[in-house]
Amino acid sequence: MNNKDDKIAKILKKNILRHGALSLADYMHICLTHPKYGYYIKNEPIGVKGDFTTSPEISQMFGELIGLWIVQVWMDHQKPEKFSLVELGPGKGTLMADILRATRMITGFHNALELFLIEISPSLKNIQKKALKGFPVKWKTEINGLPNQPTIIIANEFFDALPISQFQRKSDKWMEVMVNLKNLSEPDSNEFCFQLMNPSKEILVNFENEVFEEGCMIEISKTMQNIIFHLSKHIQKNSGAALIIDYGKEGNVGNTLQAVRKHKYSNPLSSPGQQDLTSFVDFKAIRTHAEESGVIVSQLANQGDFLKNLGIEQRAKILSKGLSGNDLVLHQTALERLINKNLMGNLFKVLGLRGTKSPPLIGLQT
Repeated sequence: MNNKDDKIAKILKKNILRHGALSLADYMHICLTHPKYGYYIKNEPIGVKGDFTTSPEISQMFGELIGLWIVQVWMDHQKPEKFSLVELGPGKGTLMADILRATRMITGFHNALELFLIEISPSLKNIQKKALKGFPVKWKTEINGLPNQPTIIIANEFFDALPISQFQRKSDKWMEVMVNLKNLSEPDSNEFCFQLMNPSKEILVNFENEVFEEGCMIEISKTMQNIIFHLSKHIQKNSGAALIIDYGKEGNVGNTLQAVRKHKYSNPLSSPGQQDLTSFVDFKAIRTHAEESGVIVSQLANQGDFLKNLGIEQRAKILSKGLSGNDLVLHQTALERLINKNLMGNLFKVLGLRGTKSPPLIGLQT
């Protein structure tokens, strides 16, 4: 491992040799968020030149409609004179830039909002500064410490990148999926492999009494649980709402871990720190932990249906009037990509959280 890009691999190897095999959650945490060499710390992952593309990068309509959703929530809360607008994992700042542009004519809205971006990546923070130049943004690396005032939280493709632990049913007991060195006895071993090992009892208490078939795998994200607990408690205390948009499903059964590099799927154990690692979001778990924290959770909606409810087809028609030729084709293709059930429209899900004293959420609840 002489290449400068193998710093994370060396760190992982050192950890394994010193402390033994790593949990999948620890492996993902190191690969993605190591303070110096982590994937999200040193890379610009989003866009054509990156490894993946998100909905805000596909079309301005996505951010515009989310902006109008936020305005409606603000109005439904009687237009508080001060409120926090928080985005978790804001990427290149494209979504927030579109939100702010779409809402600039709403009387009193911009004067009322305090903008917080939760971001751990210095490189992405610099990109966000350029995208949001002229707006008073406050950056934080954690969701803790938000002001005690009405709060609207947006999380688009944030929860899928949080570390997960995997457990597999073997001979009527649970084994944890760990990451170890391949050919551990060989000092020059530089390859990683998955290995089933006995898990800790404290992790098992959540599902030991459930009935699962032999070989079944389940995924749990403690990090997700902690974040949902914190933001739900904040919303319940201060009023407001959260909008979660991500690819996922109801439940945690199955192996959904995947790696993406240069817009192609890759081996999650190859090139650690140089590729994106994600998994399907368990929306059932989000619902459970949010409701335990006291907030009201909407029904799970498909992204396509949600955007249609907000009027994306009408907005697309208006924008298409000034387009022709290839520009019109690209515009129509972007719309299809966002709402078509065979594309992002069905794969991506939308969930809303709100305080018990907050009104129903537009596009999600009646």
